[in-house]
Amino acid sequence: MTMEERLILENQILTREGFSQFQIYTGQTAGNYYLWGEQRTNKGNFYKIWSPMPSTYPYSKPPVYVYEPNPLWAHGGNKTVNSFGENGTSHKMHTLTNGPNGEVQICHWHPDRWHSGITLNHVMLKVVLWLEAYEQHRDTGKDICDFVRTMVQT
Repeated sequence: MTMEERLILENQILTREGFSQFQIYTGQTAGNYYLWGEQRTNKGNFYKIWSPMPSTYPYSKPPVYVYEPNPLWAHGGNKTVNSFGENGTSHKMHTLTNGPNGEVQICHWHPDRWHSGITLNHVMLKVVLWLEAYEQHRDTGKDICDFVRTMVQT
């Protein structure tokens, strides 16, 4: 199966599994693909999600960024989520290295547990959970890791 065929299948799965707000698009250069969509949380806030597909997908885990709003403000509004760790990486906030425009990168899968059988609907489910946990963080000040468990290394 080619990458293009896999991504067509991924779009079908996203739609079938209730994540039609996220779709894979072709970038401006040949062989360049990305996932894009907007998620509305239970509180009614909207978040634009961007995930550029690595050329080695599905064998490599795709990064997932909160494109907007950017920055994401932490509880109290006096610091940003990506200021919790070095260059955005924080276990407490389940974030990885910031995106190219300073976007928060959501930690959605432990690298040692990633395999080519994981489909993007599972990734987007984790993104939706992370966004709900982020909003709970904004309300309570508790870390995102208090709401979302960390995957155990294998």
